[in-house]
Amino acid sequence: MTPRLGRIPYLNTEPFFADDAVRAQAVPEAPSRMIELARRGVVDLAPLPVVAAFDHPDAFRAVGALGIAATGAARSVLLRSEVPVERLSGARIGIIDETATSVRLLKVLLDLRFDVGQVTFTSLARAGRAKLIIGDQALLARRGAPELPYELDLAAAWNAWTGLPFAFACWMARRAVASEAWDAAGGYFEQNLDRNLADPSGIHRRRPDLGLTADEVAAYLRTFQYRFDDRIWAGLERFRELDARVNAAERVA
Repeated sequence: MTPRLGRIPYLNTEPFFADDAVRAQAVPEAPSRMIELARRGVVDLAPLPVVAAFDHPDAFRAVGALGIAATGAARSVLLRSEVPVERLSGARIGIIDETATSVRLLKVLLDLRFDVGQVTFTSLARAGRAKLIIGDQALLARRGAPELPYELDLAAAWNAWTGLPFAFACWMARRAVASEAWDAAGGYFEQNLDRNLADPSGIHRRRPDLGLTADEVAAYLRTFQYRFDDRIWAGLERFRELDARVNAAERVA
């Protein structure tokens, strides 16, 4: 079978694709909503938020060792606030509705790293003292906002705390999809990674909407590691453990 592909329409996902029919026919959707498309069988393979495997282990499996991870700052997963993060107890935090993994990472950091409690998560429109923005929206807002002068890069905070990389997404398949469906797709992604990371000028040309220079695009893509190694998998397992701890505490509360 030819697998139906999903595509997160963020700049950091572009290296997996070429300017071709495969990219054009892939279903574009934000991370949080891509999980539902995969659960319904609209897509067979997609770079799903890692929490999809936490929440639906019977529905999805990781395929290959490709995804999107940061070994330090991600530069596009940002908490912006009126005050330092340590002073956000009791605050109302606006969350972009595209996030699945990043909001869970934020909860882990607030609860277990910064000892911040009693926060309320709401929409960006109803944000109080802080906002979480991710992906291309964070890049478009890269000059910051005077009313929110403090910025926390969640991946950098995770790395400083745990010493491990943070994986935001990995390529997953629905469990109903045959393993062979990954073979051709995986080769396609590997080939594109080699080409696009060596010369990201094609990605720069296809994404003029972000207003980035070619050098800025290249620097941003170098932020990420797309082929997972043992340290990235270790970081993912550590996040799974801490996410489960926070979720258990929320259920008790």
